[in-house]
Amino acid sequence: MNKFKKMSCRLLIAFGFVAGATGAMAQSSASATATATANVIRPITLTKNVDLAFGNVVPAAGAGTMVLPATSGTPTATFTSGVTQPGTTQHGTVTAAKFTAGGEGAFTYSITLPASAATLIGPALSVDMTVDTWTVSTAGTLSGTAGTAGTEIFYVGGTLNVGAAQAPGGYTGTFSVTVAYN
Repeated sequence: MNKFKKMSCRLLIAFGFVAGATGAMAQSSASATATATANVIRPITLTKNVDLAFGNVVPAAGAGTMVLPATSGTPTATFTSGVTQPGTTQHGTVTAAKFTAGGEGAFTYSITLPASAATLIGPALSVDMTVDTWTVSTAGTLSGTAGTAGTEIFYVGGTLNVGAAQAPGGYTGTFSVTVAYN
């Protein structure tokens, strides 16, 4: 074989190795593109519409309770140990607390009630009263469909602990309720 043919043959073999190696390198890696997405929803909100009100309470010689259920309208309270209310026309304002949760329609949420008793502070030198054993009417789903605003009303009740011969006067305290998306 002449020198030219030998060299051509060697060059063709060398180019074949380079071409083969280049093709193999192109096959050893790959890339692709993905899309990132997010959907921003309405923040959950909570509005207090009506305060929890036990109305006028008559104490007994011993300690007792007034249990106010978590219902709409004028709830029917139950009493223990002689604690009562005056006649029906003098009950005063008796209501469960009323709240409106708002946010993304069709989303579910939970309600967190106080973990401890709320203290109701009365007139000077009086013994404070407490409210505990919190109850809630519902914990559910905001009305509407996803992509629209939704709301739901719920009620909170509790148990008023009245001391023996509790001093007359107005008693006031606060408590917190929290809502969160599930």
